[in-house]
Amino acid sequence: MSDKLKKFLAVVFLTLLIWTWAFMSKAKDDSFPGTLKVSPGADPSLLVTFSLDSGGVPQTEITLSSLKFVGAPSELTDLRKRYTLPLDNPDVERLNFYYDPAERTEGSYSLNLLDQLQKNIKIQDLALTLESCAPSQVTVNIEQLEKRELPVECVDGNGQQLKGASIDPPNVNVYVREGYPVDSATVVLSPQLIDTARKHPVEATPYVELGVAGVRREAENPVRITLKGEGQLESQTFKTAKPIGITMSQELRAKYEVIIEDDTKARETTTIFATDEAFKAYEDMTYPLQIEIKENDIINLSQVIPKKIIYNFPPEYVRSGEIERDKTKLPVSVTIKIELLNSAAAP
Repeated sequence: MSDKLKKFLAVVFLTLLIWTWAFMSKAKDDSFPGTLKVSPGADPSLLVTFSLDSGGVPQTEITLSSLKFVGAPSELTDLRKRYTLPLDNPDVERLNFYYDPAERTEGSYSLNLLDQLQKNIKIQDLALTLESCAPSQVTVNIEQLEKRELPVECVDGNGQQLKGASIDPPNVNVYVREGYPVDSATVVLSPQLIDTARKHPVEATPYVELGVAGVRREAENPVRITLKGEGQLESQTFKTAKPIGITMSQELRAKYEVIIEDDTKARETTTIFATDEAFKAYEDMTYPLQIEIKENDIINLSQVIPKKIIYNFPPEYVRSGEIERDKTKLPVSVTIKIELLNSAAAP
């Protein structure tokens, strides 16, 4: 190697040393708490938990008591400000991390937390160096679950079985621990859902407790539940050939004509939940279906938005809770055109 090249390399090395010393002399450090959780997107056929020591209590979330960062004072100050923001602020930063076992199989593994977190995209985006963390490592426990078909049990918020529950389908597929005693999947109905289920079916997803760290596994699909009781609303099929009613103020009616361009879909068969008496009264309504025209609809007559169909249920049966539409389906809309009447346009 020539003397000239040696001198050049020495200058480069000294320059790098000076830059490093200058940065480190200005760099600061600060520590923050955080959490490590099992990723909600992890394979549901695997039960993943953490333990802090051999034979320790398994858990799905551990507290990172200290995450020590080193870097430019401005970056640390910015992180500290964002860390203290309220949760509903879009700029808030919480040092919560998620672990996904990915290619790991059943067994126990030692996880180097510092190495794991330093590779995390969130840490890299902070433009800071994660120097240390506590705890420094955890044990990851992975257990393979088995899929099993189980009957569904319906209970209230106190765990009491709800009598007269009709569940469709009666059995569901769900992941459980091999050999763990579980006889059924559970679906819990709140007081509001119980009241609704006495009128028409409600959807809910059953689950099983795995008996470790409070972990649950939900069934692959929800079930439909109906509770038998007095005032049970029946599923009624509604279809009408009657005209759709148009409600609008007298002032608007005197100036504008409303034309419903296509009401075919609105008249198609739909489901109504009602007692037989309430349904008969609804069918007898002059305008069982309506639309409402307001002042905002006439601001731009060339671009009138579609109007949602209003189910004109008899008020007395609505008050008594004897009729309602299928709330699992969105209301149908119709396309309309609004034109200025000739008499209104005349000078």
